[in-house]
Amino acid sequence: MMHLSALPPLPELFGNPVLRGFNEIVATAEIVWLPQAPGWYVLGTLLAIWSIRVTWRGTRLWWRNRYRREAIRALSMAGSAPAPTAVNEVLKLAAMSASSREQVAALTGQVWIDWLNSRVSEAVFSAESLQLLGHAQYQPNICTDQMMLATLAREAQRWLHIHKDDHGPA
Repeated sequence: MMHLSALPPLPELFGNPVLRGFNEIVATAEIVWLPQAPGWYVLGTLLAIWSIRVTWRGTRLWWRNRYRREAIRALSMAGSAPAPTAVNEVLKLAAMSASSREQVAALTGQVWIDWLNSRVSEAVFSAESLQLLGHAQYQPNICTDQMMLATLAREAQRWLHIHKDDHGPA
């Protein structure tokens, strides 16, 4: 291996003559990527606190609404036109999760229908659907019309999506 000192000296006219007299740019030793002003640390801290809070609230909301997802899944598994008793059972279970067992479990007939209507800001159930829900426990084979049963299932899903939850934010 040959050392640099053993090389012959470079001639006077060596390299690109256009670049003679140019000096190479010397880069700084390192670039500091951390912010230098304390305001950035304050802003970063506030942003971290805000994102943790938003994540926490979103997770709580998702966890609190799991009963809605389960009820909607139960309705969809019951078929496109489930029996009124099955719809009533799903609504009753969801209502007990949204409110309290003591308040909802004993509700039947017109009182149950009034309670369902009081939990939404807009009317969801048609008169026929309310009739089916109010009397399904007493007359299990009250309706065999597939179209009416499918409408009841859709309205029940709509109610599950928009009803007021006593445990949620006001």
